[in-house]
Amino acid sequence: MVKEFLFEDRASLFATLAQHCREHLSDALNKNGAASLMVSGGSTPAPLYETLSLSDLDWEKISVALVDERWVEKDHSASNEALIERCLLTTHAKNAPFVGMKTQAATAAEGCSETEALYRNLPQPFTISILGMGSDGHTASLFPHAQGLSEALASGSDLLTAAIIARQSDVTGPNTERLSLTLAGLLKSERLILLLTGKEKLDVFRTAMTDGAVEDMPVRAILRQSKVPVELYWAP
Repeated sequence: MVKEFLFEDRASLFATLAQHCREHLSDALNKNGAASLMVSGGSTPAPLYETLSLSDLDWEKISVALVDERWVEKDHSASNEALIERCLLTTHAKNAPFVGMKTQAATAAEGCSETEALYRNLPQPFTISILGMGSDGHTASLFPHAQGLSEALASGSDLLTAAIIARQSDVTGPNTERLSLTLAGLLKSERLILLLTGKEKLDVFRTAMTDGAVEDMPVRAILRQSKVPVELYWAP
């Protein structure tokens, strides 16, 4: 279920991926009259979002929502919502309807039900979900052995979102309280795009493709499922 697109440089990667995203979103708009783009934070996908924001799509019919979020206010430097506003929700895409994950609740666990209700109103299946992966094998905010991970990966669950408290590490940084799409939520996608750069991340991906516990490298839950195509886009 994993198709690999490997590039010699990042410029080629982002140009190709942006074109593929435009095509998928256009197809969804033509078929359904609406589309949904689920996006991750971090520095890696920022060039993709900046390129997409210049695309002449019917953005008012493309709902944009987060794959995961740190439980911080939007003016915090770690806010994924703020990154998406800066990089994607501008130029042609400035009028795209956006649904964030962070609520006014004190904790992710307390805010989860409100976010869940909002996400259930998004056009489904999600047209595209853009995922990253950490050097610890996490994706979205599904971190190894995190509090809430078992519930988020539960095969019988139909919840789209879950509160996560990660074990603090160099990967998580200080903001360990998160809200994330669950495995069930991610599998509501038509396409799962795994966007990686650098040799280290490719090595981690290769390790994740081998035998081993999902709890050790939660990205394995995505790589091993057979419901939704996974596309790896990588460049050095």
